[in-house]
Amino acid sequence: MTLDEKLSDSDRRILLHDLRLTLAPEWLPDVLVALYREPLSYTALLGMLRSYEVVRGQWPPPVLRGPVLHRALRWMKERGLVESERGQQWPFTTVYRLTPPAMELAGLVLPLAEWAAAHEDLLELDRRIWAERRRQRQNGTKGRRSRSR
Repeated sequence: MTLDEKLSDSDRRILLHDLRLTLAPEWLPDVLVALYREPLSYTALLGMLRSYEVVRGQWPPPVLRGPVLHRALRWMKERGLVESERGQQWPFTTVYRLTPPAMELAGLVLPLAEWAAAHEDLLELDRRIWAERRRQRQNGTKGRRSRSR
């Protein structure tokens, strides 16, 4: 019997809700992917996440500030997804690594990125919808749904 067969629909919904809360920090998937290959110091991790290029130029470039990364790492550490080790010599550096459950989770996140690359047309549609909503908010107009006849 698999875990899937043991869970009721209600249990599945509760677990998915809890998972969404655990994965709430905006940069959590990026940290998972960055630390998947190897442990990194805070500075190296911040540099890697800041170096992402928007290849197709569709989204504005992501901006990651140090305090935001610090909060994401603290969130992950408190929930058992990241471990850190502080160096003993000056300059003191802290190295972050994924825990075994987080490595497993990162292995599940990577196919999502592959899916996104394969279905970029859907992402482009989402970009246009968000841009239109932003434009409407700036102009003070509400989006109206068109009626099909």
